[in-house]
Amino acid sequence: MRYQFTITPPPRPRLALVGLTLFIAAIAGAVLVVACSERRSRDSEARAAEPAAVTPSPAATQPTEPVITGPVSFERADSAFRERRYSEAVSLFALYTAGKPANPWGHYMLGLSAWRAGDRETAEQEFNKTIELDSMHVKARLNLSRILIETGRAKGAFEPLQTVLRLDSTSTSAFRLLGRAYDAVGETDSAIDAYKHAILLDDHDAWAMNNLALVYVEQGRFEDALKPLARAVEVDSSTAPFRNNLGIMLERTGHYSAAAAAFKAALAIDSTYTKASVSLARVTGLKEDPSLSRVDLGSLAQSFIADVESWRKGTAQPGS
Repeated sequence: MRYQFTITPPPRPRLALVGLTLFIAAIAGAVLVVACSERRSRDSEARAAEPAAVTPSPAATQPTEPVITGPVSFERADSAFRERRYSEAVSLFALYTAGKPANPWGHYMLGLSAWRAGDRETAEQEFNKTIELDSMHVKARLNLSRILIETGRAKGAFEPLQTVLRLDSTSTSAFRLLGRAYDAVGETDSAIDAYKHAILLDDHDAWAMNNLALVYVEQGRFEDALKPLARAVEVDSSTAPFRNNLGIMLERTGHYSAAAAAFKAALAIDSTYTKASVSLARVTGLKEDPSLSRVDLGSLAQSFIADVESWRKGTAQPGS
C-alpha cells in the first residue's frame, strides 16, 4: 500500500513540541537516532524524541506502590503520571476507568501510563478503547500508530494515521509518523514525501528533518543528508542525537574535524551519551583529504531552507 502526496503550500504553524520516542539505526559502526520508542535502560542513547501527543518524561525508578483505597479522581491519577510514577498511575487510572468507563480520556491516560511503564499490550488495548468511545480522538490514534510501528506492525499504522489526516490534514505528527511507517515497510520514496510534507507544515520540525536525513542515508545519499541535519541542529541546538547524527554524516563525507566538533557538542549536551564518545574516539586523529573543502554548516542549513521553499513553490526536481 502506497499513498501519494501532493506537496502544496500549507500554513506555517508554531514550532512542534519536543516530546518522546526514537529509534536507533546502525550506520558503519555509528548510530543514527530516529524518532521511535524511548529506551528505558540506563544505557539508553535516547535523551530526546519525536514530539508526542502527550509529553511524558523518561520513566523513573518506581517506588513501592501504596495501597490504593476508595474512589480515585482523574486529578490524582494524572498527578502520579506527571510525577513519573507510571506503575502507580496505571493502578490509579485502572480504578478510575472502572468507575467511569465511558470517559475516553481515562482510558487514554491508562494507555499512556501503561506505555510509559513498559506494557505496550495494555497501552494498545486502552488506545483502541479510547477510539471506540471517541472516534475523533486524534491523540489515541497517533500513539496507537507509534506502538504499531515500534512492535514491527507498521502496516497497521497506516489506517489510524490516514484517519487522523482526514480529521486534521495539517497534523505534522501524522505525516512524521507516516514517514516512519513507510520507511519501516521499505517505501523510502513515500517516506521522503511524508517527511517533506511534515516540514512544509512546520519548517521548524527538527525531528522530521532528522528522519528525512536517515532515509537519505538508507539511499546512500550522504551529502544530501547533511543539509537537513545542519538545519535540525540550527533549529534545535540542545538535542544531542541531532549533533551525533550530524557528526556521523560529516564523518561519512570525510569532514573528520567537523565531525569531532559535532560529537563534542553532543557530549556537552549529554556527557553520558555513549555513542557520541565512541564516535569521537573513532574520528580523533583521522587525516582529512587536504583537497576537501571546509564544510560550512550555516550554508548547508540555508541551502535546506531554500530546498523547502522550492518544495513549497513546486519547483523541486523529482526525488530531490
